[in-house]
Amino acid sequence: NLVIYEKADRVGGTWRENTYPGVSCDVPTHLYSFSFAQKSDWPRLYAGGADIQAYLEDVSEKSGIIPLCHFQTKITRATYQNDEWVVCFTDASGNNKKEKFDYVISGLGGLHSPAYPNVQGLEEFQGASFHTAKWDHSVDLTGKNVAIIGNAASAVQAVPEIDDKVASLTVFQRTPNWMMDRQNKEYSGKALKLMRWLPIISLLKRLRIFLWAEFVFHPAFRENSLMQKFARMRAKAYLRQEVKDPELLKKLMPDYSVGCKRVLFVDSYLQSLQKDHVKLVDRAVKAITKDGILDAENYNHNFDVIIYATGFNPFNILSSMEVKGAEGVTLADCWQDNIQSHKTVAVSGFPNFFMLLGPNSALGHNSVILMIEAQVNYIVKCLKKMRKNGWTSLDPKSVSQDKFNNFIQKRLKGTVWQGSCSSWYKDGDGQNFTIWPLSATRYMLSMRKPDFSEYNVK
Repeated sequence: NLVIYEKADRVGGTWRENTYPGVSCDVPTHLYSFSFAQKSDWPRLYAGGADIQAYLEDVSEKSGIIPLCHFQTKITRATYQNDEWVVCFTDASGNNKKEKFDYVISGLGGLHSPAYPNVQGLEEFQGASFHTAKWDHSVDLTGKNVAIIGNAASAVQAVPEIDDKVASLTVFQRTPNWMMDRQNKEYSGKALKLMRWLPIISLLKRLRIFLWAEFVFHPAFRENSLMQKFARMRAKAYLRQEVKDPELLKKLMPDYSVGCKRVLFVDSYLQSLQKDHVKLVDRAVKAITKDGILDAENYNHNFDVIIYATGFNPFNILSSMEVKGAEGVTLADCWQDNIQSHKTVAVSGFPNFFMLLGPNSALGHNSVILMIEAQVNYIVKCLKKMRKNGWTSLDPKSVSQDKFNNFIQKRLKGTVWQGSCSSWYKDGDGQNFTIWPLSATRYMLSMRKPDFSEYNVK
């Protein structure tokens, strides 16, 4: 008996939630797709959000999981007691219910809770305001004075799509980001026909992208490596080539290693910033006022619309649901000082509880779909082993979890992901709880066969 609870009215996750203008993937889509459901006719190298959403809905229909889904159902609590999980939820009709399960798998992901700047006055602004992850399409930006707070992934995609509509556009940047040319070419009709007739072409493109990410891009994330120096040279050259104004170039040039914060692959963002009615402010936001924004130098900026392109709260899955383990301890308590897991999919003290995209399973260089597939295969093997052996409980040993996390942190040393820049990869103490430090190949190999000596079983 398999039940899938989904808070929304359809599948899609981040691609259902994010509908801001210009939303698209920053990983080539031939690789940002399931190995078992290859699509040979993606319209662009980096597909747009609507194309990826349609793909996910199509795969869900064809794989037969839609009948298993309980949509518009919000999980509020999951408690392990008497060797089973009691899951409490609110269904589509608003009724509070609970069901019992042998196993629970969290597919919530780490990036679904929008983050807002920690400043005063968020509720004071009298104009329209919204987060890019909750884009309000009812707001007409035509002729408006618009502010975008943030200069990262969603901002660099949205700005070129709206700059021609607005009267003025001001982008507030706290820290500059390294950028590279995305070269998001649209495939010709002939190319699409050829890829449909010969699917092996798409498979070869997928393999080429994967090999480039693993053996060319990944080595660049080692501090002081030859590839890091080359990446920095290329990124600097790109900025200098595209930005002609010395003052703007100075604002946009980072002073940390490439990859310490996620590298942004952009199309026409830098061209947008150089339009007469577009301005970049490199001062932090101090407060939101009823008329606009007060910056760190106490300068007031008046706006009609404020857009928050301020990212997400990583691993904020516990803000709306409580997960309580075998000893009555909540996952929030376990993660209060140190977010960690065993093999990125399980947590000691929480028997028969698994996660997809758990701590330290995000990638800075390759497609996270590879990680998800490896995790699913690992979990399925665990469940099959439990059924075969008649085990009722599988719980990571604390010593195994500690050993795994010591390994992760040791391997992160010497990488740019442990650099000095401020990044959502790290917690308040500077520990990176987000990124897998090695290659995706290494991860997939490590997840091929569960080592059950690392678990307490009964």
